[in-house]
Amino acid sequence: MTLQQLLIILITSVLVFLAAFLGCLQLMQFWDELLERRFRGPVGRYLQLRMSDPLLRESLRWWSLLLMAGTLALGFVARAYPLAVTFAFLCSAAPPYVLAYLIRQREQLLESQLIASSTGLANALKAGLSIPQGLKTVAAETPAPLRTELQQIVYQFEHGRPLAEALSDTRQRLQLEPFTLFCLALEVAVERGGRVNQAMERLSTSLQEWFRLRRKLDSDTSSGRYAVLIMGLCPAAFILLFLAVGMDSVLLLFTKTTGQVVLAVIILLICFGVKWASRIMDVQLS
Repeated sequence: MTLQQLLIILITSVLVFLAAFLGCLQLMQFWDELLERRFRGPVGRYLQLRMSDPLLRESLRWWSLLLMAGTLALGFVARAYPLAVTFAFLCSAAPPYVLAYLIRQREQLLESQLIASSTGLANALKAGLSIPQGLKTVAAETPAPLRTELQQIVYQFEHGRPLAEALSDTRQRLQLEPFTLFCLALEVAVERGGRVNQAMERLSTSLQEWFRLRRKLDSDTSSGRYAVLIMGLCPAAFILLFLAVGMDSVLLLFTKTTGQVVLAVIILLICFGVKWASRIMDVQLS
């Protein structure tokens, strides 16, 4: 083999590698856009709260691989087509629930941090600081993620934007009722004046009472949630127990097509029941 042939093979290999690499990048970008369009509602809310965008994209990619690998393994390797369809259906419906849980945790964290921030701002205003100075002081002492929102408001004000507009944009993006009340009180104080420290003190007291009621509601419904979870896991525990004691007839649920259909229907009924019971116990304070 001559040197010229070696160079041709090397250049061809490099070009093929670059073409495959660029094609994968384009395919990955297309897949990310497709997933964001598929889960537009929860993904949009996720991004509104300034949660990690790279982590979301990476998680959705791994979820896609799990969905495809699990479906192919059950369908073409294990020949369990009813279970493959059930797995694909349940796995494809899972991201909105996971994102809703993460969003709810983030919202609760922001609202809980707002109590201390409103109290600190009231004390800062009582000490004679202006509203922007008080916000800057409170932002430096507030942990993330609320610190990011307050620092963004202060940054926009220090770079020439009116404070009322910065507050309005932030509350419209977050769409949290406690934070909306917090921003509205400051906007009214900026436009009309008044004793802002007293308004912040009353707001802090109201938020503390609201969180106390919500914690009480969560504690009252927690036993019901755990009961629903345990009842949903009981069928799987019984199947494992029967397999452990040597009941070979249970294997028919996995080896026979009829048994797989019955098992798929049972799984769907359990998921539907758990979802229905959770929705009944999901009481929101208004």
